[in-house]
Amino acid sequence: MIDAGRASHDGNRERGFTLVELLVVIAIIAILAALLLPALAKAKERGRQASCISNVRQQTLAVILYADENNDYLPPTAYNDANGDEVDWPQLLDLLLGHSQKIHLCPSDPISQVISYGLNELTFVDLTDPNPPPLTRLTSFHSTSTTIMQGDVGTENDFVTPRPDTIKLTAPGSTLNDDEDARPSTRHLGRCDLGFMDGHGEHLMLKQFYIGQNPPNQWFMP
Repeated sequence: MIDAGRASHDGNRERGFTLVELLVVIAIIAILAALLLPALAKAKERGRQASCISNVRQQTLAVILYADENNDYLPPTAYNDANGDEVDWPQLLDLLLGHSQKIHLCPSDPISQVISYGLNELTFVDLTDPNPPPLTRLTSFHSTSTTIMQGDVGTENDFVTPRPDTIKLTAPGSTLNDDEDARPSTRHLGRCDLGFMDGHGEHLMLKQFYIGQNPPNQWFMP
């Protein structure tokens, strides 16, 4: 005779997942992860880009303030002090920026240790060069809203090979002629954070300001 209580107990016992069902669940999770991870990576990069453009704007405004305090003269990209030591432009702005090192580093730049941004080499004078020209005045610009002051730098001529801790943003029509020159870096989803001479910032692709321009240096000339 069949035990009715035991039969009822066996009938209510929960059935476990089969191997095929587990594999299906794992496959679904893998597909969802493949769909979501790129979106999460893009969202994380947008957050870093927002921090970077904030750095650019603060440094841009610090340059304008520096000029205001120095008879309208823009800071040099570099000069040699009384001891013969080179002083680069980030150091000249540190007092105005509260000596915050992180302002000089882009959060999407994993290589540079000191500076991720470069000043427009056609606008800012390098006093360590032989026979440098006079410093540029802020009032000498024809259009401050369309002239680049600074931006993300750190690549070779191929726009890929890293060239970290460089302080000059080389114009399209110029060559990389010393260790402090570099091409722009499009480390923010194919775009470069830029500060302009009027104080505003933009987030542009190379084709919008650097490649295929006519004339080549139209965004860089005072």
